[in-house]
Amino acid sequence: MTDNLEIFRRDFLNANTWAQRKDGVPLYLIDKLTPEERKVAGAELIKVIHPGDPWPIIGLGYMKSSDSLPKLYKLLTNSSKNMKVTIAHSIFQICQDNKMIDIALEETPEITNPTNLIDILYLLPDFNDERVNAMLNNFRDHQEYLVAYNAARALGLSTDEVVEKFRSTSSSTERNLPKAKIKWWQKIFGAG
Repeated sequence: MTDNLEIFRRDFLNANTWAQRKDGVPLYLIDKLTPEERKVAGAELIKVIHPGDPWPIIGLGYMKSSDSLPKLYKLLTNSSKNMKVTIAHSIFQICQDNKMIDIALEETPEITNPTNLIDILYLLPDFNDERVNAMLNNFRDHQEYLVAYNAARALGLSTDEVVEKFRSTSSSTERNLPKAKIKWWQKIFGAG
């Protein structure tokens, strides 16, 4: 075994600090493993998958670990919306189960936490489905700037349109602020 397996264990499998996780799932560490090390890493990831941590699930999907399918399918039934989409994504990567597309279509619009939703947006293009892509495209009109911005990025599109839309919305809100302040001050201190 090389140092790459130890690095994988340290920076992927056992990563539990913000500093280790802030940049997202380090899939490149899997790419550095030899075929034998990938088998070991896959077995270790299967042992630790649970509904509270998407990293092992994402890693197993990336590795196309068919050994993980029974555990992933079992986990799928009892998971929250965003975790359900993450698990469906991994299952789809492994075996192209088209039922997973339906899960993504059903569950993604129900995710209300913008941070969780943004993570999911980057998984959606991998389904390679027109309906999923249309849904992702609709997220470019989301009321939350970061969701709309990241939807455009996930599609590989320019973010200029989203930025301009929110910039113009912000500018019109700012133009209305002085009037609102004047009215507020007039109510308290009278015309003046």
